[in-house]
Amino acid sequence: MKQDTIVWPTMEELEGMLFHLLQEQFAAGMKRILEAIDRKIMEQRDKARFRLKDAYEIDMDTLFGTVTFKRRIYWDRQKKKHIYLLDQMLQYDGQKKISPCLEEIAVSFASQGPSYRDSADRLEKLLGYRPLSHEAIRGRLIVEAESLSPKPIKRKAPPVLFIEADGLYTKLQQSKAKGLEHQMAIVHEGWEKEGRRIRLKEKKHYLHERGDFWEGLGRFLTQHYELDGDTWLVVNGDGAAWIKECQSYFHKCFFQLDRFHVVRELRSYVGHLPETWRRIRKALAEYDVGTLLTELKQVADTDIPAEKRAAFGQYVRYLQRNREHLRDYREVLRQAGLETAGMRPMGSAEAQMRVMAKRTKRGGYSWSKRGVRAMLKTIIRFKEGWGKNSPQGTEATGENDPFGEVTLKSLLQEVKQTSQGCLRGVIRLLQGPKQSSPTGMALKGLRGY
Repeated sequence: MKQDTIVWPTMEELEGMLFHLLQEQFAAGMKRILEAIDRKIMEQRDKARFRLKDAYEIDMDTLFGTVTFKRRIYWDRQKKKHIYLLDQMLQYDGQKKISPCLEEIAVSFASQGPSYRDSADRLEKLLGYRPLSHEAIRGRLIVEAESLSPKPIKRKAPPVLFIEADGLYTKLQQSKAKGLEHQMAIVHEGWEKEGRRIRLKEKKHYLHERGDFWEGLGRFLTQHYELDGDTWLVVNGDGAAWIKECQSYFHKCFFQLDRFHVVRELRSYVGHLPETWRRIRKALAEYDVGTLLTELKQVADTDIPAEKRAAFGQYVRYLQRNREHLRDYREVLRQAGLETAGMRPMGSAEAQMRVMAKRTKRGGYSWSKRGVRAMLKTIIRFKEGWGKNSPQGTEATGENDPFGEVTLKSLLQEVKQTSQGCLRGVIRLLQGPKQSSPTGMALKGLRGY
């Protein structure tokens, strides 16, 4: 039996070879398609408006490597500026020299963290080359965050809207202020089952930028809902002064103290007392405010560490002042005559904040105001699932949309009838000193053919 001397590639090597082969095939196919579209646009453009000037070669980085192709530039007689009709038709900014899909993946990597540099490294590992530096990814993330926003789709408001409000503190760099609190809210219409999981229905994020928070949130709600005087707002939050002001802005509004924060505070004081802590947790779970406050009053001062006694007493008095906000919001809604079947305990804001805090606070990061707001907007964009090519769509936030609304009809001349006949012109060879050459005499011989 002969010895098998064939050296077979490993699965990793085989996959790498095929991927590089696909990159080459993709680049060649993309080049042919783009140049064919550009040629078709040239042939059918409105020649009275768009004057062909020249064709330039461009390199575009894509998910499958660099694609090199030629595109034509025109002079727009109507708008008095140069324009690439191919870019307009494909809704693509050729000056970026990077495909929209690759740019979107780079921004998505950056929003997931842990850093811009790590995002650039992950792209390089995926593609086999480094299309963008970490600074370029940061710049593109900021530009996208500042230029895009979702198109609000107004809908009829449900009987109850749920609002989870919270703040996220981030450190600032090169600023007099050491940090900045970002006031945010999650708005949803309730809960629904998705397989074995429960998810928030019609979840939307609101990131406050300037002015009064509740005034801004009110405008946000009116952009998305047809509100009337019968809509109830249930607000869940940690008890910060700016959150508790909600009841002075809305007619039918109930504020509820977030149980996550209450449990965290009480555990720090009485978590070392097993029986007491068990009864307190049971009272919280059952929204039994009376029993909760009674149990807290019965805790002896000697059972609390000396360094925490003053703070514990203050917190118990705080809960006594806010006992109304410890009630179950469903009880309040039932008293108002509303159906509460399917409504669950609130408190998803903290989980959402952890996602954003993981990206913005990990490793002691400090940010510029512009950079951190762009990052938060980008995280929200990917969590809500809207983007430049999503069904929900986007709208430009600036005045000058680089693409505008472009249609094929606006760029191509309408053909009303097929042209017949010939072009009248001059053959330069027959006008110069070479008109008596063999070629010139042959052309003259065709005269009258």
